[in-house]
Amino acid sequence: MDKPDWDKRYREGFYSGAVDPHQLVQDFWHLLPTKGNLIDIATGTGRDLLFLASRGFRVCGLDLSWEALKLARGLFERNGLYLEAVQADALSLPLKPGSFDGVLIFYFLERQIMSELSSLLKPGGILFYETFLKRQNEIDRPRNPAFLLDDEELPGYFGGLEPLFHEEGIFTIDGKERAVARYIGRKKQ
Repeated sequence: MDKPDWDKRYREGFYSGAVDPHQLVQDFWHLLPTKGNLIDIATGTGRDLLFLASRGFRVCGLDLSWEALKLARGLFERNGLYLEAVQADALSLPLKPGSFDGVLIFYFLERQIMSELSSLLKPGGILFYETFLKRQNEIDRPRNPAFLLDDEELPGYFGGLEPLFHEEGIFTIDGKERAVARYIGRKKQ
């Protein structure tokens, strides 16, 4: 499968539907340390960070796509909030270990950086992760299996974190059936 042109997808409105934060963030944002520094890796249009910034968090969105970051900044400006936007490839995370009170990753999977994600957290920091399972290919269009998880694979990447929440299954998300894994973990003090 060809690598997607992310800028083109954002320009053409491929990701323009959902505006509310992911349910995982809505349900568990209170687990985050108060008023901390958060980063969303592959932030897209920034909907999760907007929700968290409106609650007093300092937020940074990292994405490969300039177009996604432009949309995210516009969303923040319209809401009178500030987004620190970093255009970078997550495969070479340009981030200092121990810098964040929270790390968010939604629908992005690169196994070669999974072990680095926990290191970005400060002690007591929280990781939110949600992405597709391989079972998604049975539900809708074919997706590259290299970017889909096996059942029960996700928690195995975060053995150094205290697990706070984990579920896998088929859920209705943004009006569509999705086979996903969800995980929240805390870095030990």
